[in-house]
Parts: sequence; structure tokens; C-alpha cells
Amino acid sequence: MTAARKVDWNDLHVEFGLEVVREQLLAAANEPVRCVAPSADDLPPAPSGIEPPAAAELSEGCGEGWHLEKVRARFALVEGETKVFDLHRRAIVRKAGFEALVGKALAKQWFELPEKKAIDPDNAKRVENDAKLGKRLKAGESGGDVNWRYVYLDGSQDIYDRQLRQRLPAGAVKLALGDAFTLWQNSKDRRVIPAENLLFDPQMIESPADTINTFEGLPLTPVPNRSACEGMIWLISFLCNGQKDAIDWLTRWLAYPLQRVGAKLDTAVLMHSTMEGSGKSLLFGDIMRPIYGAYGATVGQAQLESNWTQWQSNKLYGLFEEVVSRDQRYNQVGKIKHMVTGKTVRIESKFVNGWEEANYMNAVFLSNEILPWPIGENDRRMLILWPEKTLPPKAQKRIGYELKNGGIEAFFDYLLEYDLGDFDERTRPPETPARQRLVELSRASWDTFYHQWKAGELGVPFDMCRTQDLHDLFLEWCSKLKEHSLSETKFSLFLSTKPDTFKSETQIFWTDDNGDRRRSIFFTPSPDPNLDLAVAKQVGAQVHAWRMAAQKAGWHPDKWEKCIGFVPPLAGSRTDD
Repeated sequence: MTAARKVDWNDLHVEFGLEVVREQLLAAANEPVRCVAPSADDLPPAPSGIEPPAAAELSEGCGEGWHLEKVRARFALVEGETKVFDLHRRAIVRKAGFEALVGKALAKQWFELPEKKAIDPDNAKRVENDAKLGKRLKAGESGGDVNWRYVYLDGSQDIYDRQLRQRLPAGAVKLALGDAFTLWQNSKDRRVIPAENLLFDPQMIESPADTINTFEGLPLTPVPNRSACEGMIWLISFLCNGQKDAIDWLTRWLAYPLQRVGAKLDTAVLMHSTMEGSGKSLLFGDIMRPIYGAYGATVGQAQLESNWTQWQSNKLYGLFEEVVSRDQRYNQVGKIKHMVTGKTVRIESKFVNGWEEANYMNAVFLSNEILPWPIGENDRRMLILWPEKTLPPKAQKRIGYELKNGGIEAFFDYLLEYDLGDFDERTRPPETPARQRLVELSRASWDTFYHQWKAGELGVPFDMCRTQDLHDLFLEWCSKLKEHSLSETKFSLFLSTKPDTFKSETQIFWTDDNGDRRRSIFFTPSPDPNLDLAVAKQVGAQVHAWRMAAQKAGWHPDKWEKCIGFVPPLAGSRTDD
């Protein structure tokens, strides 16, 4: 026996000829591609006993990679001044420093933009102080200036607390100020704005002069340090089971609203699996939530079903964990769809007037249910993923180390620098095996029947037939598979919504097996061009052929209640299971 040896394509060509090379290449090309989750062996081990460098010691890379879109996303003009507010570092930068940072030409181009982000100078100073102190100012630290702190919202009974960043009922402010409330109420220096001018404007395009923007920038400062977040980057591939188009789409989906703060995506992510410990909550909760800080929310079933919706106010990111119970999965679909694509949300809170707010929240849904809620075949709102494995211990240790040692800030920077390509708010997610399975699980009985009929799985041709014969076949199919049946009227109406079933508008004459002339409504999904519908005998032959196909496939047209004019074939012509 000849010893096995390795050969390349050239060796194969020389030894066996081009035809053999061609056959092997075609066989490889036709082999279905199987996505495999990356191995944890690809990850470097978590360091032990080594103190990571402090964030301040790491280079911020400020002098590299600047372009107008990046500058536009990161900086806001301090209203009425030439200073600039850095939303990442939450610091006020003088014009000279800004020019030195990004370059004079780019700085000039940014200053000349007709529309750019802007921030109120008092607000910018307070946010900068908060960042320095590492905590929210306490009462009295703003100099006791109640006229700065409290703003009456004209047209309502509410007051906005600029220090607590909350909309409060007047009674709460009375308790805070005591006897000073009357002095504030009657003060000529008290600030008053229309209630609709209290905005959540993460794009920062409204003028700060006559509005109050409740958005003050994301809380974290990105730090370029790829090695500090390798495990987090690997986790995306692991959760996508190695499917490359899903990995790229999900990474861009996470990056887009960070690179363009305030972007409302028309899509969402649904990650469900019965596999515990796959890392779903680790990525979307422990890693992504801190990037958004107070502008993110983790939501459960109680919040989703509650009449009070204040949790939706001022949110850019929502993580929904097991929000739909099994008995409510069909009732919450409309609410979920609105959260994904709705332009505004109605905020209702106790003791204050309700208000309308722009919807900037991008949503991730996590579930351990096989069918979290039904998904329509044409519903392209969601990337649906099914993690197949439990997170390996090596990966857990590596990501755990990164969480404690600047990994989130590094991952934030990775997303800010990720190439978005042609991705935008409406880019549809790729097809995944998990989505196809969920679509099939979500189908109603008549829809599943239709797809099996069309795919040839029933043994009956997807061809012209009487609507009553098809309904009888449907009833037998439901009885055999324990599916829910429907009346003939509903079944026909549902099926006629499919673009390729072509239900006849009037009754068509046909001749039965006994030669009697009859008339019926027909489905004509694949009309035979040689069939003349005006000739009853030709139509009758089509009816007979369709029934015979059903008989041979193991169905029982001879027992169908509405199968009139059918002469059963001789015994032995049926292929029963």
C-alpha cells in the first residue's frame, strides 16, 4: 500500500489531470458552510499578579485618526463662547487646545459647520466638575442658587431639578425648600421654560439658549488598548457561533449608536437559548450597560407591563431580560415592535404630568425560551441568535479580568473605531439558522400547511385544486399532526393572502369521475398554460389527478366530507405510512 502523503493542487494537476482538480473544487464549493464558534484557545490567558496601568497612563491616541465625522460626534460647542466641550473626557477645552488636538484646518472646518452639537455653559461646567469629583454635586455645592437649580415647566405643575436631573412635582420641591419655596416662586430671577422645551436631545442639535437638554454625554472615557478587551471582542464571535456576517452586523449595530450618539436603529437583537451560561448577559449587560450609564436600562417583565413608563425616559440603550411570559407572548408583540421602530414614547410617571419624548432607545432582548414570542416571516427587525455552547472557563476568567482592568473603556474605544462601512439605521440583519427556526415555530397551522404543500412535503402537487378538497386535506393533516384546525371560510381567506395561491373569483365548471357537471371555487397556484378553464372535462381531469396524488401519498380523499364525485381507486394504489 502506498504511504499517505500531502499534495497540493499543482501535484494533483500533474498526477491526475485538470478534470480531477475541477471535480474536487466543485465538490468543495457545493459543501454547505458550517459556522463554528471560535475556540477559547484563541484567547490569551488572563494575567495573574500583574497590576494593569492606570487609565491616565495609557495613551489616548488623540493625534491620530481625526476626521470631521469623528470630531462632530465627540465635541460640542459651549454656547456663546469659543470653548469646546469634550463629551468623552467630559471636560471644557479652550479653542487653542482644541486646535492643537485635532489640527487647525479640521478645527476651522468644524467651527464653520452650520449644525453641530452645542451645550449650555453652566451645564458644561457642572458636568466637568462632576467628572472631577467623581460624584454628583450635593445640595449647596452650586452656591445655594435655587434659581439655577429649579426650573418651572410652564403649562404644567412640574419643576425640573437640574442638579438631580429629574422632573419633580411641586410638592417635592416644597419639601426640599421649606419656607424658601415661596421666595423662589415669587422671584423675578426664577427661570421658566415651556414644558415642551425640556428635551432629551442626545444629538445636541437644539439651541441651549431656550431649552434644557437632559443629555450630558456618555459617562465613560474610551481608552485605546486593544489587548485589554480581546476577550470581549472574542465573545461577540462566540455568541454568533462563528457566523461571519452576523459577527460583523452585530459589532456594527453596537458601534453605530456610539459613533453617532442619538441614532435610533430600526433593528434590534434577540438572543435566546436554552443553554445557560453562554455569556448573553455578560456582553449586553456587564459590558455594554456601563458604557451608557444612566442612559441605559435593564428591563424586566414588570416594567414592560406597567402603566408607569418613566424607565423609558432619557434612554439610549435597553436590555430586556425575559420580558414576556409564556401566556403573554402574543399580547406583547405590538409593544415590542413599537419600542424597536417607534419614533416617540409616552412617558407616564406618578405625581407628574405625562409627556411625549423622542425614542432614542436601541433594544436587546435576552431569553432562555425556545419561542420568546412569534416572529413573522417578513419581519426583518431583529438579528436572532442562538448561542450553542456554554462559555468556557478560560474565556470566563479572561473576560472577568478585563472587566476589572479597564476592558470596558478599551472595548468602548474599539467600537468607536470600528469600520461601519455602509451600515446605517435601516440596515437589515443577516439570515441566521436561529431566525429560520423561530419563524417556523411562530407559524400558524394553516401557514405551516401552506409551506409544506408548496415545498412538496405533503406528496400533493402545488397545483390547481378545489378549495374544498384542499380544506379536507388540511383537516386530515391537522388530525394527524395534532395541529389546530380552521373553518373552510377562514382557511380559504388566510390562504388567499399568499401571493402565489391565486384563488378564483368565480366558480369554475368541472366534470367529476361519474361524468356529472359541477362547479367549484379553485386555488390555482401553478396554472397549466395548456389547461383551458372553460372546458369542464379538462378541469375535471385536473381535479381527479390531484386527488389521485393525495391518495397515493397516503391521504384519504375517499373519506373527505366535501370530496364529491370521487371514485376511489382500486386497493393497493395508496402508499399509507
